[in-house]
Amino acid sequence: MIAKLDKFKSTPVVRFFRENNSIYILILVIIAACISASPKFTRPANIINLTQSIGTYGILAIGLTFIFLVGGIDLSLAYQVALDGTLFVLMCNSIGFFPALLITLVLGCCIGYMNGTIVTRLKIPSLIGTLAVMTSLKGLVLILNNDSSGRAVEATLFGERLSHFYNIKLFGFLTPSHIICIIFLVALGMFLKYKRDGINMYVVGGNPEAGLFSGINNDRLTRMAFTIGGFCASFCSILVVMRMNTSTYNMGDNLDIIAICSVVVGGVKMQGGKGNMAMCIMGVATIQIINNVMTKLGMRTAMQALITGIVVILVLILDKITSNIKANNA
Repeated sequence: MIAKLDKFKSTPVVRFFRENNSIYILILVIIAACISASPKFTRPANIINLTQSIGTYGILAIGLTFIFLVGGIDLSLAYQVALDGTLFVLMCNSIGFFPALLITLVLGCCIGYMNGTIVTRLKIPSLIGTLAVMTSLKGLVLILNNDSSGRAVEATLFGERLSHFYNIKLFGFLTPSHIICIIFLVALGMFLKYKRDGINMYVVGGNPEAGLFSGINNDRLTRMAFTIGGFCASFCSILVVMRMNTSTYNMGDNLDIIAICSVVVGGVKMQGGKGNMAMCIMGVATIQIINNVMTKLGMRTAMQALITGIVVILVLILDKITSNIKANNA
């Protein structure tokens, strides 16, 4: 009996929940609060809208997770979304949806690779380097939008507005943002678990000196992580544009904070070396659930920001406490 119990405790699912117990306790509390505090929360239309947000912004958080894994941070992701979205609308109106889609994704990879090059080649800390890039991208977004509120998408896809395709439901509940996010989660999750480069990213972030002695090219994997981050930001921008059927100069505002809070709440370590796709998406779900229920309760934006910040701090405290307990038991 004891042997069976030990075997059960060592299974991947149980081990995963045990290692991230703080986030799951918090999620249960939040869900209970949402259901009891706001009946509107459980309506099917709201659940679909909520999961659409999780899918859209989850893609951005997935890219940030890769950057965190190698011990970096990218403060320019929000304005990558704004710039990619603006250029996507401009190209979509002139050359059509699919060419604009392809060019936007390539552009996202290029910006991400540039950030990785700044960090690895110029040896500038990612916090400072991406902050400078963020400022430049913000200026470009304002220039392209002529300091106005934004640009509407005039082009259509198969004769329909882009917002129509964003809200298409397969089997009554699956939307494009759901499907794309699931594809990202599965593909990149398998990359981290089974591919040598994915496994080595944990070493780059957790113990870069050991990686160098093992023959791992830390700089190459760091650039790869930032490139994946840029690619995810460009995909997120396309989904945001499709949802609003327009691009605005401020469409990236606070997205970096949302992504960072989501990834941190999920338990991904900013120092590098710990994290996965499941932790990332659970963190995104937690933040989006909090924002959704606060909106349903009619809370002001300032109060929502305050509560979100408090939740992130509580999760970090819980994570620190549980980490100390595990260290003492070991």
